[in-house]
Amino acid sequence: MDWPAGEAALVTGAASGIGLGIARALVAAGAKVALVDVDETRLAGAEKALRDAGGTVAALPFDISETGRWESVADRAEDALGPISVLCNVAGVHGGSTVEQTPLQVWRWVHSVNIDAQFASAAAFLPRFKSRGRRSHILNTASVAGLLPMAGVAAYASSKFAGVGLSMGLREELRGTNVGVSLLVPGAVATPINFNAGAAEAKLLGRAMDTAVAEENSALLLRGADPDRVGEQVVEAVQQREFLIVTHREWAPFLARVHREIERAHAEFDGRHGPDPVAVAMADGEGAVSP
Repeated sequence: MDWPAGEAALVTGAASGIGLGIARALVAAGAKVALVDVDETRLAGAEKALRDAGGTVAALPFDISETGRWESVADRAEDALGPISVLCNVAGVHGGSTVEQTPLQVWRWVHSVNIDAQFASAAAFLPRFKSRGRRSHILNTASVAGLLPMAGVAAYASSKFAGVGLSMGLREELRGTNVGVSLLVPGAVATPINFNAGAAEAKLLGRAMDTAVAEENSALLLRGADPDRVGEQVVEAVQQREFLIVTHREWAPFLARVHREIERAHAEFDGRHGPDPVAVAMADGEGAVSP
């Protein structure tokens, strides 16, 4: 029996999009799945569809930004399905626009969902994973907007850059353990994120959603990858213990330009301060230490 068959997983954002695609793929792989989402109606529909397909699933309606509740949600998931060994942080929101046009309330909301929840969920499950000593895995979801500078999405991009840093650091912390880490960096995937987040942001600010803007922002996105195929790709990558999971290679030239700029700045610097002792220690194999 191939892992994760027989294991229990928890997936956030499981009512639609990539989260639902991953939940479907996990069920197909023989895993039991705790489905977490803030949208109770859609979540109930996802739970029914997966059960009708023969899956063992449990719906757990929950706002993942309520970080103080993650321990109790972990308990509820394990009461329903047994020990969780796969944590998939997929839920995310898009909000605000440029720095000067993004209310602080929206900035904090985007970060609470996109990065605070990833930290809180990992902090809740990691002690459980380590104490059991069995193979386990954490998947975090970022975006190409977490690797490339993009104008007009200040809160979203900064939260996704933070997710990349969290996941890379977590991988280093967990080297040599039974806990694997993967980072999903999707490009355009046909999900309702702009409509869902647009409605949530409008509710947060006490105003009507601008449907025209949501439709305009979604036009290209909805021509993107099938979330079910992305879900299958993710489960395959997790099975193979792959760290970086990308959905579109067309972003490579953009990424190369960013990294060339970083490398050029270091290569052309005159070294006026002398060698950096932290970098020298790391080069000598003394571990990943922070400057």
